[in-house]
Amino acid sequence: MVAKIDIPLGVTLSTDIEYRGPYPSPYRARARWRDPAEKRRRSASESFGAEDEAKAWLDGLVRQASVGVDPDKAAMALKEYGESVWNLACRGLEPKTLDPYGLG
Repeated sequence: MVAKIDIPLGVTLSTDIEYRGPYPSPYRARARWRDPAEKRRRSASESFGAEDEAKAWLDGLVRQASVGVDPDKAAMALKEYGESVWNLACRGLEPKTLDPYGLG
């Protein structure tokens, strides 16, 4: 595996795997994205001996790009955010336990 590639959080990746013939590593995996800070199209590629290895590498890049902060929620007021995640935050709690939490 190669070192971690710096992919901006939340960008959409386009990925492909190309079979390049009788080489020791015939499968080339490539990921491309548009860097929002630099306004440039960036890419990363790596060659692998098996297609499954190439898919695993691309899946790792997609996971790396998909983590982070939701831009819409980052711009919300705290009260709006709290209301939007209330049910998720309080799942599994007894109704009598929820009363004190709901007062604030």
